Amino acid sequence: MFSLDLHVASKRPDHIFLHARICAPPLVVGRCLRLFLPHRTTVTKQAPPFAFFFLHTATVWPIGVVSLALANNLVRAGVSVRQVAAIVAATTLAFTFEFVWAPLVDSSLTRKVWYAIGAVIMCACLVAIFTIPWKETAVQAIILLAFASCSGAAIAAVAVKGIMAYDVQPERMGAASGFYTAGGTFGKTVAGAGTLLLLTHLSSKTFAACISIAPAVVAASAIALAAPGSLRSLREFGAKMAGSLLELWHFIRTRNGLLIALLCVLPFGTGTEAGLIGAISREWSVSPNQLALFSTLGAGTNIAGAILAGWLATRIGPWTTYIASGLTMILVMIAFAFAPRTPLVFLAVELLYRALAIGCYAALLGIVMTAIGKGAASTKAAVMWSLTNFSFFYPTLIEGTIHDRSGTAAMLLTDALLGVTGFAILMIALRVLGARGARASLGLVASFHEAE
Repeated sequence: MFSLDLHVASKRPDHIFLHARICAPPLVVGRCLRLFLPHRTTVTKQAPPFAFFFLHTATVWPIGVVSLALANNLVRAGVSVRQVAAIVAATTLAFTFEFVWAPLVDSSLTRKVWYAIGAVIMCACLVAIFTIPWKETAVQAIILLAFASCSGAAIAAVAVKGIMAYDVQPERMGAASGFYTAGGTFGKTVAGAGTLLLLTHLSSKTFAACISIAPAVVAASAIALAAPGSLRSLREFGAKMAGSLLELWHFIRTRNGLLIALLCVLPFGTGTEAGLIGAISREWSVSPNQLALFSTLGAGTNIAGAILAGWLATRIGPWTTYIASGLTMILVMIAFAFAPRTPLVFLAVELLYRALAIGCYAALLGIVMTAIGKGAASTKAAVMWSLTNFSFFYPTLIEGTIHDRSGTAAMLLTDALLGVTGFAILMIALRVLGARGARASLGLVASFHEAE
């Protein structure tokens, strides 16, 4: 071992120094670093924000495959639309039950292991769907396999949110949320369209399934970028499970927990109108081919909107990004209600509106993930995120009813009014529940407190 003391004691220091530079560079570098690093410093591996693009791409893969490629081929094989709808509904139901798996992910093994388990279940069930006959007598089996595949994906998604909470620093949470959201849009689009093309041009369904799943496997390999985590003993499972549920209960009872729960169900920035474009597009004389083009372009603009929202969240904060995008959506809907009824106007406005809605989604994810902290993160994230389904459910019913009674313009203005109502409730909640607590736990920027 080379000692720096020898450099002083030796009569030939130049030779010793040269020997050190050539033969022992790690030692010299290590000793120099000790001058700048605190005692017992350890470097913790953390997942970079872009990794969540690939991790979420993999977990949404069965949604695209089932809702587009499988649905299209089943109808062509003679299966009724009602039965196909039941298969698609099974995929949605599986993700709704994320909160069931979350305490298990928080209480046993590691999140990386649970992600791998979920991905394996997802891929195995997708392959099984492609190997059984596609006919009416097999519908029940297909429903079961679709539910199982998406349940595996849901387990992986729960693990991803936990990894995000533990691995990502608060100042980078906005970027991670943007990449996560963009990956979801990309995954569903590529999985659906790509698998449909494979089934159209390949004679073997099994071979098409293997090629279709390969990109999801590659994307899922990004889990290697996450921190390994500590393995939790099965003997501690009961105590860990109880601790996760208790942690969730304590969070919900706090002012910040109530604020986050309220934020997830408010009709602000949800983009409800985007879910009704298929029903109202004919009123702008939009042809089926133009609507198909819109779907293709929409994937690109949605990804751009998510990444831009993530970038803005790192610069101006997720709250500022969320509220600014939501208010812009309100203005877009008001302008849309009085705009000319032409296909070009429809496509331009809808693309902008959907990009803003995806940006709000990404910013909201950043807010939620920052607020829940690290204790039982997967459980709290799954429960809070399941509440967002309600923010789409009841506005859709309201707007559909208004459309049938009063017309499309009234529906668009109702969408804007719901957004204004949600914003007003949010501002009141921030004042009633305590601005200081929200600012400390959620990172709410001071400008909005001053605006109140």
